[in-house]
Amino acid sequence: MVKLRLFSKLRDIAGQKEVEVEGDGMSIKEALAKFAERFEEGSREVLFDKEGELWPSVLLLVNGESAAEGAATQVKSGDTVAVLLPTAGG
Repeated sequence: MVKLRLFSKLRDIAGQKEVEVEGDGMSIKEALAKFAERFEEGSREVLFDKEGELWPSVLLLVNGESAAEGAATQVKSGDTVAVLLPTAGG
């Protein structure tokens, strides 16, 4: 299981701070696609563009460190991926 730590709108969509997705040795993109399948209500549009690529503004951390290869970064069971969305301010 890979743990996704959620913030902002994703936390609202899931109704919780963390969600686990089944899998081992998958990319972060694959883990987030599993999340989007499970929580369909708006999550796909928040995470992915029309071509199915992760929005470049989504910040990903694996076990507290920047995901070196972005959405292609491989994660394994026991890893925690923090998914931070851009926020508007002013």
